[in-house]
Amino acid sequence: MAKTFQVSIYSSDQTLYEGEAISLIAPSVSGYLGVLANHAPIVAKLVAGKITLRLSTGKTSVIDVSAGGFIEVLENKVTLLL
Repeated sequence: MAKTFQVSIYSSDQTLYEGEAISLIAPSVSGYLGVLANHAPIVAKLVAGKITLRLSTGKTSVIDVSAGGFIEVLENKVTLLL
């Protein structure tokens, strides 16, 4: 089974997702950023686009981002502030 990591995605008024994922792809100012388990620590600015989560259940979830935000990857935890 693929390794998972914890993901939390927050907007200014609600929690969009909290749970585990196998992979995450998010639009950053430098291009799309892919995250897997045990990714190196990083903080990046996000731009408008689509965040794609591959869940441990085998399903894929897509969240549309209409404005920017930030992503932090640290110790198998990913936090996105939109």
